[in-house]
Amino acid sequence: MDKLITLENVTKSYSGKTVIDSISYDFMKGESIAFAGHNGCGKSTMLKILGGLIRINQGQVLYHKKVSFSYVPEKFPGNELTMQKYLKYVADMEGVPFADVETLIQDFFLDSMRHTKMKNMSKGSLQKVGVIQALLAPHDILLLDEPLSGQDMDSQEVFIDKVNQLRKKGITIFMSCHEKKLMDELSDQVFTINEGKLERLENTHTKSQVKVHFKVYVRKDDKMTAWPEMVPLNNRFVFTVKEEDLQETVTRIFEEGWELAGVEEYI
Repeated sequence: MDKLITLENVTKSYSGKTVIDSISYDFMKGESIAFAGHNGCGKSTMLKILGGLIRINQGQVLYHKKVSFSYVPEKFPGNELTMQKYLKYVADMEGVPFADVETLIQDFFLDSMRHTKMKNMSKGSLQKVGVIQALLAPHDILLLDEPLSGQDMDSQEVFIDKVNQLRKKGITIFMSCHEKKLMDELSDQVFTINEGKLERLENTHTKSQVKVHFKVYVRKDDKMTAWPEMVPLNNRFVFTVKEEDLQETVTRIFEEGWELAGVEEYI
């Protein structure tokens, strides 16, 4: 494969704290790369460096050909426009027929929110809008920052299918995420950033190099009292448990009468 982006001794600091520390690496055209690790380790910073969205303190970022980017930030901003009107503007700018917008709105289960102002949409729904915007007219490189964090399983399956179609077309993917399922199904290589250094995770199935957690989903039930750690998500609650606590947590769920809606491993 051909080199696409080269980092040469790249360093990035915030308020005196070094997040990316003298990293050198060649990223290849057509690769799909995932960056895993705890919040604050530098995943989002790495995406922004690759996309030229922030200045670095030291080193060079070299592009071996002229490239264009599609970018989905972790927090997609709301505005006064309705979702449908906003996506129509994007489609018009990209020269994409509105039929493509219609298809993606339906694919991501947002049909009922067409005329909802984006400022009134939930974070999860806004994130889907960001993904749709990027998928409408994908450019040479797709940057995905926590693209479907906390989303339902059906939306994740749609997302996986769409991105894998782009991979077959040779589009380069850089993604930061926690969901192990996305890493396993979308990535050629997975890296973490450990104390500012880029480290390849040779096999995420081994779990030895990273700390594994689980997101647990239960159905909402008006007769049940939610636990303090449960966060509402559409018709479900979601909360996080450590790997060593998973069995005990699942047992408690069934003992109390909750309906288990899913368990998702993430890194």
